[in-house]
Amino acid sequence: MRLYTSKNLTDKLRIPQKILFLVIVLLLIGIFFRFTNLDRKVYWYDETITSLRVAGYRQTEVVQQIFNAKEISVQALQKYQKINLKTTLLATTYSLATEAPQHPPLYFLVARFWTQWLGDSVATMRSLSALISILIFPCLYWLCLELFKTPLFGWIAVALMAVSPFHVLYAQEAREYSLWTVTTLLSSTTLLRAIRLKTKLSWIVYAATIVAGLYSFTFSLFIIIGHSIYIATTEKFRLTKIVKSYLFACFIVF
Repeated sequence: MRLYTSKNLTDKLRIPQKILFLVIVLLLIGIFFRFTNLDRKVYWYDETITSLRVAGYRQTEVVQQIFNAKEISVQALQKYQKINLKTTLLATTYSLATEAPQHPPLYFLVARFWTQWLGDSVATMRSLSALISILIFPCLYWLCLELFKTPLFGWIAVALMAVSPFHVLYAQEAREYSLWTVTTLLSSTTLLRAIRLKTKLSWIVYAATIVAGLYSFTFSLFIIIGHSIYIATTEKFRLTKIVKSYLFACFIVF
């Protein structure tokens, strides 16, 4: 059996400076592109619906008041893209519940606080998603540490995520997908951590991240299915302590 001294372990965990420098450069490039030209790209249909929900309006309300066979001015439409201070958080939640229940309210409620604080311009709306997307990097790095036990793979994953066109695109959209990515990474990481620690608190933390995911995007249900398959296969379909703890966490979630 090979024994590792502290020096051996340090050498194993050390990252070559060239690789670390490249990762930092790619990370800075990725952050730069996430916050560049936020107000110069087309604010497309789904994003206008986000502003509508955040402002506390409903689509049916807009149709009834605007589409009256007359010419519609820009000002008339922009009214429904601005925060209505006469409405509350309940109006935003009600708008989603009645017309778009597939979109849970967490992101939209955070966005309402964000716009009330900083304004409701296009750049401000998108900057929330861009800021949330920065949280993806530490979450991804933590996940890789839980998976591979070495920081090298974490840095490589962060570099790839930073310059991924797909994730840069979604980081600049006034939609909930950046938040969903963060909650997905967090839930997967805390699952591995709970399996490793085997404590009640770690499983409660996992359950909390799953709840956050479900309140971010409905497709988090598929994340739960994936985690369930992972637990079942790694435990060889036996009712072990880990399986019981996982079922307990799922009970808390639902």
